[in-house]
Amino acid sequence: MNFSTNWLHGTKWTITAWTLHDRGPLKDATPLHKALFFTSDRSFAEGSSGVSGKAVNVYQSTIKEGSNVLDLSKPGVTCTPDESENFRKRVMQCRPGKTNVQAEYPEYWEKGWQTGAIMKLAHREHEAEKMQMMEYLATYQRNTPVGIDSFNLIQKMTRDCIEDIVDAAIAAGYQAVAGNELQSKLTYPLLIVLDPNILSAPVKV
Repeated sequence: MNFSTNWLHGTKWTITAWTLHDRGPLKDATPLHKALFFTSDRSFAEGSSGVSGKAVNVYQSTIKEGSNVLDLSKPGVTCTPDESENFRKRVMQCRPGKTNVQAEYPEYWEKGWQTGAIMKLAHREHEAEKMQMMEYLATYQRNTPVGIDSFNLIQKMTRDCIEDIVDAAIAAGYQAVAGNELQSKLTYPLLIVLDPNILSAPVKV
């Protein structure tokens, strides 16, 4: 883990200190994660803020040397195979049978962290027809009641799978987890921070 990396967080809010408290209960219609999310790519940080133009605030921080970080950006290289496998099993235990199907298979788990696909919802084979219909409605009938419901449900399901990673990291005692996130067919570096105390003070950049 490179502790000198500048990590960026995009938001519409003004931040004076990193915290997981008093952030409000919701982001749009979904509860906030029990973690802070960062990337080293400015365009991705801006795009993740939920706003555009001058409304975007980007803050920079670094991780304190010696912090307990699990780096899954390339399992087997950036962390040991055992560390990756033990964490995968913890994620599976969060919601047995309901978590991201990628976590059920080591080969998909490892590839998913490298490509960033692990942060996306992957359905099981028997759910394919239902999920394809939901994705169609959410994309092409977004302004209809059924399209809105489908979009919100997909968002919730995706959030729940990400929260499995967060909960597993908290249970394992990690202060942060590093990896990648896939967005619009591009892979971006990702840092999930469970303990804001490992971060240097936010600097607007």
